[in-house]
Amino acid sequence: MTATQDPGRPALAARTPDQEHRDVLRALTGILAAFFMAMVTLTIIGTALPVIMADLGGDQTALSWTVTGTLLANAVTTPVWGKLADLFDKKKLLLGAIAIFVVGSAVAGLAGSITMLVVARVIQGVGMGGLTALSQTILGAIIAPRERGRYAGYMGAVMAVATSVGPLLGGLIVDAFGWRWCFLIPVPLSVLAAVLIVRTLRVPEVRREQTPKVDVLGMALLAVATSGLLLWVSFAGKLFEWGSWQSIGLCCKNREA
Repeated sequence: MTATQDPGRPALAARTPDQEHRDVLRALTGILAAFFMAMVTLTIIGTALPVIMADLGGDQTALSWTVTGTLLANAVTTPVWGKLADLFDKKKLLLGAIAIFVVGSAVAGLAGSITMLVVARVIQGVGMGGLTALSQTILGAIIAPRERGRYAGYMGAVMAVATSVGPLLGGLIVDAFGWRWCFLIPVPLSVLAAVLIVRTLRVPEVRREQTPKVDVLGMALLAVATSGLLLWVSFAGKLFEWGSWQSIGLCCKNREA
């Protein structure tokens, strides 16, 4: 005996693997575009640094901070973004990370001094940390475990392409338009990626009985520990000696944290 179907309810057609694959690729388009912008920004600046330093009057220390500030903010905030992704809406957090990245890129492109550029690069690093952590987190949320390896390859390919073409793009942009466009060009592309994410990404909603609590003290201690170690590795032997009091202070701060 077969169950009768309600004539007022439409039949649910089973989705084929090809349809599910297309849906996942459509959702990943915006994520991979934003991830590509973040990865390119890390490498595109390399060939433009001499021109930037000459234009803004920066010295060797400023040059180091222009690169290290971004990497430091990226490394410090990545685990923080990952923890926030466990507590709040991943899609909204990803859009927030893109907004921070866009603000940092715009300020860097319009920077009138080396100090302003370094601050903008730190803001960029905060956004990059969110894009790096949330891209992988969302990938695990919308894709079944047995299929994650397949789609992780797309992210690896994007990272490889961004790393290899970044310096080349930086040189072409500096010669054709000027160094400021190395930061301004990613702005509209990141906004386009955000629009794609809003239209295509559907992240499963996780309902919690209790209001999420953010461990602000723990995040602050993690940031202190990470920044102390990275600052010591980056500047020991350059700005101060390995056995100087600055090295001892940074190592002790990292150990206490």
